[in-house]
Amino acid sequence: MHQTNTLNCKRPFPHKHHPAFSRAHSLTALCLQLGYIAFWGSTFSSYTFLVVGVSMACELKKWLVGFVLMLNWACGVLAEPQVPCYFIFGDSLVDNGNNNGIASLARANYLPYGIDFPAGPTGRFSNGKTTVDVIAGLLGFDDYIPPYATARGEDILKGVNYASAAAGIRDETGQQLGARISFNGQLRNYQNTVSQVIDLLGNEGEAANYLSRCIFSVGLGSNDYLNNYFMPQYYSTSRRYTPEQYADVLIQQYSQQLRTLYNYGARKVALIGVGQIGCSPNALAQNSPDGRTCVQRFNYANRLFNDRLKGLVDRLNNNFADARFIYINAYGIFQDLINNPAAFGFRVTNAGCCGVGRNNGQITCLPLQTPCPNRKEYLFWDAFHPGDAANIIIGRRSYSAQKSSDAYPIDIRLCILNFPSYVHGEPQVPCFFIFGDSLVDNGNNNLLPTIAKANFLPNGIDFKYGPTGRFCNGRNQADILAELLGFDNYIPPYVAAIGQEILKGINYASGGAGIRRETGQNLGGRIPLDMQLENHQITVSRITNILGSTNVAKTYLGKCFYYVGMGSNDYINNYFMPESYSTSRMYTPEEYASVLIQQYSQQIKILYGYGARKVALFGLGPIGCIPNMLAKYNTDGSCVNDVNAAVMLFNDKLKALVDELNNEFVDAKFIFVNVFGIGSTGSSSEGFIVTNIACCGTGEYKGEIPCLPAQIPCQNRTDYVFWDPYHPTEHSNVVLATRSYDAQLPSDAYPYDIHQLVQQ
Repeated sequence: MHQTNTLNCKRPFPHKHHPAFSRAHSLTALCLQLGYIAFWGSTFSSYTFLVVGVSMACELKKWLVGFVLMLNWACGVLAEPQVPCYFIFGDSLVDNGNNNGIASLARANYLPYGIDFPAGPTGRFSNGKTTVDVIAGLLGFDDYIPPYATARGEDILKGVNYASAAAGIRDETGQQLGARISFNGQLRNYQNTVSQVIDLLGNEGEAANYLSRCIFSVGLGSNDYLNNYFMPQYYSTSRRYTPEQYADVLIQQYSQQLRTLYNYGARKVALIGVGQIGCSPNALAQNSPDGRTCVQRFNYANRLFNDRLKGLVDRLNNNFADARFIYINAYGIFQDLINNPAAFGFRVTNAGCCGVGRNNGQITCLPLQTPCPNRKEYLFWDAFHPGDAANIIIGRRSYSAQKSSDAYPIDIRLCILNFPSYVHGEPQVPCFFIFGDSLVDNGNNNLLPTIAKANFLPNGIDFKYGPTGRFCNGRNQADILAELLGFDNYIPPYVAAIGQEILKGINYASGGAGIRRETGQNLGGRIPLDMQLENHQITVSRITNILGSTNVAKTYLGKCFYYVGMGSNDYINNYFMPESYSTSRMYTPEEYASVLIQQYSQQIKILYGYGARKVALFGLGPIGCIPNMLAKYNTDGSCVNDVNAAVMLFNDKLKALVDELNNEFVDAKFIFVNVFGIGSTGSSSEGFIVTNIACCGTGEYKGEIPCLPAQIPCQNRTDYVFWDPYHPTEHSNVVLATRSYDAQLPSDAYPYDIHQLVQQ
């Protein structure tokens, strides 16, 4: 029997800051939960939203495909887990056997459950893996996290799964199904585990430090609706509380429970919102007139809970500065699958693959029942649970947010890294200055007489402010870095920055710009690096006036972070455009790289003269792999080697320049970000299915003409490496920015990454 126990240690861990876990990651990290929970028995109404996923391919692809983090575990590469332990709290979506030995109708230890799982039916409410099984693999664990019912000895040091089908925030939730382990019971079991960890590690301090580096996932609340509030024949809650009042009551209790979890060592906690209960096959079977229209009164109540849960995340982060709580928007992610199933490979969204009655949703999977053979085409495995295919998609987005609404304030990938300032407190640097081209332009070209503009849809289609001039469907690299550095808002473009707003930094980047002044002139107006530096000189004067003296301004600017990423257009819109420029006839690739670096060196020294002391120089990516180059050179879809070879010459010289600058200016720190290397070490496992065709464009590989106004882009944008013929998608930008901030491989940044640079 699965018993709960009181914590043996005499007091909870003290509320002190424990060193955050940070390392160069060699695996893709965590994908957390979203999904539905299901039970079978005399009553069938239970549900939560918690799913994870990861596609398991490890094939080297081109350019920004490399921005995808390698799933070494899937490729048979052994490595240390990215976190020492993983603790799981939840209900049937992540229960992996805790209910097997208790007197409950909420069990799944029989076929066809586990039909696609190597070990067969184990108690998992799924045809295959649960979300947390996938997470464990992504974190680098050799085995799945064991259930509390069977975890023994030193096995607990890698984590424990406490989840129990039918469990809720409230103790009475799910009682009509028999025994279950409520969240309070799971917390008592965790306290017992903590006592064992203390015994194994020798003292409370060591145990507290160890647990602070672990990841905790908590997904509860769905049963408090389906096996409580919306079951008036068993529970009085719907008569006692309005939906608004009930959400408040749940969150109040949840808050206290999470504080208990914090008191016993949890410092990195992902809270999973409740999904669309009203869209499950069970809800459709029992409450939808046509069997397809979601039950809105259910979904309305779920949204009330989620809104309050997101607010709770802010309060917890404000109260516990040494912890990191995040919210995963399960509701919103699942809504995308419901609204556009074909884009994700689903054919059936309103019926379970296995079940009985209308929509296969009135009774869940019965023992030895024959399920549908085409399980990947079904969104739902049974009356309540998503299938494996849905778990993969949803988990990918919970780990690496593909929309700004997917996670708050950061996604799970960032949660396991050391980003305390982004979650709580002041930015890690007082200001952030950006010099570059269209990869980071956020509006400076909008008023220029140029064809290098992006202030129209579908650009910005996934950005919360719409089309702003960013050459992307969503955030660009500088936006994501601003988030990682802890800024509340994105850095404004030079053309729009006013007043004291400039004290937090300015974005000078311009589409079409290059190191050389003539670069990009075929496109029309642009602001080359020389002019961006002139604009910065004006900014420095304005900051000096605001701060009152040159010395104060110099000290202030020396603490700021400077992003400099130039050179791509000096190849794309210069050297490899012989019809418009003579440089390829004047210089060999080796000579041209030297000419560029010589000029670049002088420009960087000018920036140093204006006060820059923490500077990241971004190398060039594999330009020979962008759709434009593939279309231009009429390749078979493989990268253009001559172009990439020229780019590598530039990068080698840029890395050497970093050494020269650090030797010459001992009061400054310069680093090199190896964009080419990041873009050449990855796989399709992060969801990049299309690697050589743009999501939006015209011509071969959609690489001949960029996105046109009002053009309809691809629907499955997270599957694409490239947004248009030249620029990465937001999904690709997230991978590049996170690896440049916190290096996954030693080769990602030299001599160290941005995170270390800003701490100098």
